[in-house]
Amino acid sequence: MKLRIDIGDALAGLSDYGNAAAACIAREGASAAARLEDFAKVNRPWTDRTGNARRTLEGVAGFSGARGKKPGGVFSVGIEGHMPYSVFLELGFDGRYAILAPTVRHFAPDVLLQFAGGLAGLR
Repeated sequence: MKLRIDIGDALAGLSDYGNAAAACIAREGASAAARLEDFAKVNRPWTDRTGNARRTLEGVAGFSGARGKKPGGVFSVGIEGHMPYSVFLELGFDGRYAILAPTVRHFAPDVLLQFAGGLAGLR
């Protein structure tokens, strides 16, 4: 006597859920990155001289190890400064001009709740 169980539908359902979850994470991450960027540009603690440091602040989000359009690896959300002296604004001057780390600390709990809410809606 043989017992045969076809789990093809279950595997397809898991695959569909994984794809939906990845799309949700990417969407929520892009939204969070935009919020971090907007906040940092408005709340920077320095006075602009050229505007370059503010203008080049960029919220970023994405999967590491992504191949093509398929997500893989770790998903991260953050903010970057793209001027050569951004590191000095962030780490020098006893932290008076830091905006990257304070922005991440400010938004981290909300971003986690935003991800949880988005994923909970996939049930």
